Amino acid sequence: MDPVTLLAATTAAFNGIKKAIAVGREVQDIFGQLNKWADSAGQLQDFINKSRDPNQQKKPGIFQKIGFTKSDTAEAMDIYVAQQKLREMEADIQHMFYYGALQHLGQEGYREFIAIRKKVREERERAVRDQVIRRKKFVENAFWGIMLVIALTVAIKFFIWFYEYGKEAGKWN
Repeated sequence: MDPVTLLAATTAAFNGIKKAIAVGREVQDIFGQLNKWADSAGQLQDFINKSRDPNQQKKPGIFQKIGFTKSDTAEAMDIYVAQQKLREMEADIQHMFYYGALQHLGQEGYREFIAIRKKVREERERAVRDQVIRRKKFVENAFWGIMLVIALTVAIKFFIWFYEYGKEAGKWN
């Protein structure tokens, strides 16, 4: 998805939070809206992070034609606007924890939320790194296994040839 679509989804979820608070909904409803916002905000943040890190960007095939739908300036502006809007929403949510509808959770609740989010993010990043390492080990082990099979096949063929040659020369009966 492009950042404009992700930003629209994130903004819609955030506006849902504000409406839920405005009409005095139950805390569970507000948390449901927060959950929707967090999901779309996470997708938007992933997009922003991938656009910054060239190693995470999807590389086109060797013979695939490369084309861009937007100019570099337009794409940069979309990403910048998304970053700023996401920061504003994050600050508003922090304000809700400190002074707004979620103030019963207070500063400690917000800190706990941030700590849990950080822990989940680290666990996911570790899982991705571990999977990359396991894939590399698998490929390496498969390569060396194939090389071993080839080497054993060549060695066996050599010994069979050597035995047949010795039999033909009359050395072995």
